[in-house]
Amino acid sequence: MKVRHWSIAAVALFLVVMLLLPACAGPATTVTQTATATKTATSTATATVTTTAEQQFGGTLRIIWSTGPGPGWGWGPAIFGGEGAYGDMAMEPLMEGKFIGGEFVPRLATDYAVSADGKTVTFNLRHNVKFHDGTDFNADAVKYTWDAMIAGGRASANLLGCEVVDADTVNFNFAEGMNINMGSVAGAPIASPTFVETNGADYAAFHACGTGPFKQIAYEEGVKVTAERFNDYWGQKAYLDVIEGTFVVDPVTQVMAMQAGQGDLTHSRDAKTMYDLKQAGFNVLQDYMGMEAMNFNSRDPASPFYDVRVRQAFEYAINKQAIIDALGYGYWEPAYQFPVRGMTGFLEDIVPRTYDPVKAAELLEAAGKGDGFSTTIVHGVWDFNDGVLSMQSDLAAVGITSELVGVQFGQWAAMRQEGWDGVFVAGSGMIADFNQLLWTYFRPGNTEMYSIIRTQELTDLVLEAVRAIPADPVKTNAVAQYIYDQCLWAPIEHHGDNYAYVDSVHGINFSTYGQWGAFDAELVWMSD
Repeated sequence: MKVRHWSIAAVALFLVVMLLLPACAGPATTVTQTATATKTATSTATATVTTTAEQQFGGTLRIIWSTGPGPGWGWGPAIFGGEGAYGDMAMEPLMEGKFIGGEFVPRLATDYAVSADGKTVTFNLRHNVKFHDGTDFNADAVKYTWDAMIAGGRASANLLGCEVVDADTVNFNFAEGMNINMGSVAGAPIASPTFVETNGADYAAFHACGTGPFKQIAYEEGVKVTAERFNDYWGQKAYLDVIEGTFVVDPVTQVMAMQAGQGDLTHSRDAKTMYDLKQAGFNVLQDYMGMEAMNFNSRDPASPFYDVRVRQAFEYAINKQAIIDALGYGYWEPAYQFPVRGMTGFLEDIVPRTYDPVKAAELLEAAGKGDGFSTTIVHGVWDFNDGVLSMQSDLAAVGITSELVGVQFGQWAAMRQEGWDGVFVAGSGMIADFNQLLWTYFRPGNTEMYSIIRTQELTDLVLEAVRAIPADPVKTNAVAQYIYDQCLWAPIEHHGDNYAYVDSVHGINFSTYGQWGAFDAELVWMSD
């Protein structure tokens, strides 16, 4: 069983699931029951230490989070991205999607059904579940959350609304049938309507009142969130007494705090931080849930990147392995496509565009750019700084002169919607369902990652992929192949949301679900 959070990405990725737009109508609705997903959660990451010791009850798990609290974690409309992790032990959604394999695990819903035309998703809800304030979880509570999500602009535009069928059943109705509809509504955490109404949405954002195995009991603003075991939890009762989450955004301070014994477990995407902690004797749970990619201004006919040969030459010119060897500390791997093996959309038979400056020069010559050209490489000031310096040197070797432009978050976010010149290097979380990713970036009329070209062929392929009910891997892979062939983006590396922990911590299962920081908190225990 489990607790759950909100699935978004680096800069969230539940948000990307919430950006769907309506298209044309489908056939009449006929409900068809789907198979029920398993309730057993299995981590896809690997730990350096295993244990066969008998589980023990009691203890306080002290987690040091490497990011700040953001806009909150206890109220769906407030959650923008990864901060949902901080309330994960207290909040649960209807279903939770695994990062690898795409399987949905029941939480507050026991199962679901999708109509034959894909326009209605029905959830059957779990009975005898209580919120932490003692009120009942039921269909009205689900509708309350989703009415607020819709009103706050945080729901799919394809979603028409949430309908209460009876106390234990809800329907989500959509304008168009798509295979991504269920995933777009399954993962939002459900909060107690009574608690939100009594305390206000702003308070609820930082004071989770959900149904999870831990009940939040305190929040020190910007410093720490504390939760204790919820003994009336509907599922397996937690082993731990308390979970404390402390926010430490400076990596040096984070390492020092762990070495000083101020935390039992810490999270970081930073490879050097994980390397230092590993060298200091901590265990490490490693995964590949994020990536860094080059996104080309291929939409502007005046841009050199309008020509696919220039885009391909750019990728051939970058020595990804050298960047990873110098900066990855064993926690990065070279990336040649967006997904990792086991995710939907992963192509088994591509020929990767590995480092080949001779091939890059040949492609530039064929594109009429044999004498080279100048461009810009835009990146967030916090992101991949040494990596872009290495890229700049590699490009110079094939005649491409590049100016590095670091931008603050507000400008970075605006560029995603309004466009950029040259190449936009951006880190991102990875969406487990590739069809969700396609719709996030390439649905008709969308402005996300604006400067990537949208050909009619791409649009047609995307629509075929998301309208297939059930999802058709052949159609999904056809879009993935087109994106790769056209080099619409060029991934550089896959990196992890990794966790370092002490020997007394057992049963951690981060990286199982499609959001960093999500874990089955009730399964974690500590030894003496």
